[in-house]
Amino acid sequence: MKINIKLFIGVLMTLVFTTLGTAQKSEKNISSAFQHTYKFQKVDGIQMAYYEEGSGDPVLFLHGIPDNSYLWRNVIPKVAKNNRAIAVDLVGYGKSGIPSHDDYSIKRHYGYIKGFIDSLNLENVTLVVTDIGSLYGLKYAIEQESNIKGIVFVEAMYMPSREWFKSLKMMQKMMFGMMQSEKRAYKMIVKKNKMPSMMLKMSVQRKYTDALEEKYNEPYKDNIERRKIMLYGAGPHTVPKKGKSKQKGDFADELDYIAEGLIKINSSVPFFIIHAKPGMIVRKKNIEYAKKHFKNVSFFNVGKGKHYLTEDHPTAIGEQISNWTLKIQ
Repeated sequence: MKINIKLFIGVLMTLVFTTLGTAQKSEKNISSAFQHTYKFQKVDGIQMAYYEEGSGDPVLFLHGIPDNSYLWRNVIPKVAKNNRAIAVDLVGYGKSGIPSHDDYSIKRHYGYIKGFIDSLNLENVTLVVTDIGSLYGLKYAIEQESNIKGIVFVEAMYMPSREWFKSLKMMQKMMFGMMQSEKRAYKMIVKKNKMPSMMLKMSVQRKYTDALEEKYNEPYKDNIERRKIMLYGAGPHTVPKKGKSKQKGDFADELDYIAEGLIKINSSVPFFIIHAKPGMIVRKKNIEYAKKHFKNVSFFNVGKGKHYLTEDHPTAIGEQISNWTLKIQ
């Protein structure tokens, strides 16, 4: 069946605002400027870009799709008051290098994150994860528990795959369903480069500015290889139908592995879940699940928000993370 991309995006955006409501008040004067300096660390032959501020135990920030470490720019200064705050670009994202192979699996990305942590000799790490960054970071936390001080979840995935999929709203299930077609997904993500603009518009509460769009779209506008990583790596196209795993190591299988592992490590690793109303991938059912299955957990509701919570409440999020890290010393 032939799908009109413009029509699809129009329908999707209509569903977004019908489901989540119109824009609500956010923090005022949120800067789109990036005032940090990137450093580079070579991991498995690829230069990974990152920036950092502060000193003390490391707090490592992992972003999602289709964004990059720019997402954390206004949070890092707050957290850096009490910690060494580090935001890294996942391989293939932002300013990090692009792999020469076509293995964009969760396992491979996890390997890069582990290599990054090892190469910088980061110890007693607090992870701050969101979106697909949670898949890589939480896999690391489960397999390297002794090096984890705590985990902060910001619109992150932590439920078994089928339960998480059921918790999504109709709009999101519709998007994942339409992305099952590789031809359709390729046209939208790779050929037309619609993912950054679409995701930002549907995920931010405050007024969406041209400056913000330009910052998030910059890595992709002239780079088709980065768009392919969005397509074939963890993301909308690789979420299996109804969240059912098709093979070992796929999106659903890894999410199930992570969900089971988190319950086990939570006895010794404290969790902090930052969420919003209505949220997008963390909603009421997700919070109920966390309260039932996690015993060593704290919660903070930032108020009105969708998915990119740091684009609406960066000061509150930064201060909450900073304060929480002091509590778990």
